Amino acid sequence: MNRRVFLGALAVAAQAKEKVWEGIFVIMQTPFLDNLEIDETSLRKESGFLVRGGVHGMVWPAGAGESISLSQRERMTYSKSVVDEVKGRTTVLIGVHGANKFEAMEYARYAEKIGADGLHALGPTSGITDGELLTDYFTSIASVSKLPMCIQVSNGGMSTDLLLRLADKIPTLKILKLESADVPHDVSRVVRERKRPLIPSTGGGAMNLYTEMERQSGGTMAGAGLADIQAEIWDLYHAGKKKESRELFLKFLPSAVLERRTSYVLQKEILRRRGIFKTIQMRNTSRFFMDAADLRELDLILEALKPHYRV
Repeated sequence: MNRRVFLGALAVAAQAKEKVWEGIFVIMQTPFLDNLEIDETSLRKESGFLVRGGVHGMVWPAGAGESISLSQRERMTYSKSVVDEVKGRTTVLIGVHGANKFEAMEYARYAEKIGADGLHALGPTSGITDGELLTDYFTSIASVSKLPMCIQVSNGGMSTDLLLRLADKIPTLKILKLESADVPHDVSRVVRERKRPLIPSTGGGAMNLYTEMERQSGGTMAGAGLADIQAEIWDLYHAGKKKESRELFLKFLPSAVLERRTSYVLQKEILRRRGIFKTIQMRNTSRFFMDAADLRELDLILEALKPHYRV
């Protein structure tokens, strides 16, 4: 067993004993068959892949998981599949956002019923940006479940000011997933202004992961394809090995840049290459393809990262 696999195994063992709330919380991709039905086998395989890679948590479904293309039945059926597959080996947040608070409350009740560790809520899919309505939406979700909650910025009305006010109103609010144009500064602001333990997490494909860790971020929520690499970057940093962490981050960074141009299909292509997904099918997107130059670039990125794979 090499060092990276060993570290991954240690991480999994530690998380099995006690749930972790900081670190690499992966936004899972949703695998589809060629007929665009959900591929449950690959979804379960992705769950196991993430656990073995030593991630600190996972989220399904969310924006990168194409949640807006999923039916209510699919979300409930396959949320249970993820929880059942993980078997408590890492922290699982179930996406509970809906078109309105009543739909979201139903998802929240169900997430607790199936044994999820926490809730992950984007803003309402109806696009409401009014502060009072957003406050009512999120406090209503929290009112029906005792599970810890993560709120992700998903529209222009969800300012850092609003998130900090929500933390005063929602005792179970634990993680803020920051997604503004200036996330590193938002991380510093939450660290500076929070009145109680409150975890600033981020997205952006982990493009600013190292900078954010330097600002005391509580982690990041990026795609699944290179989740074990992200976990290694995090674990090295927090083991005091900042030089090694930064060096690995700089090898990882081109993948985050490439994702900016190609969207989530990149994550599916990586998962396909790593033997987790059968297809790169996406249900609703205008950015479905990667051209030959993108694929050559990905070849070089993965060649540099492969020696660091944990799985």
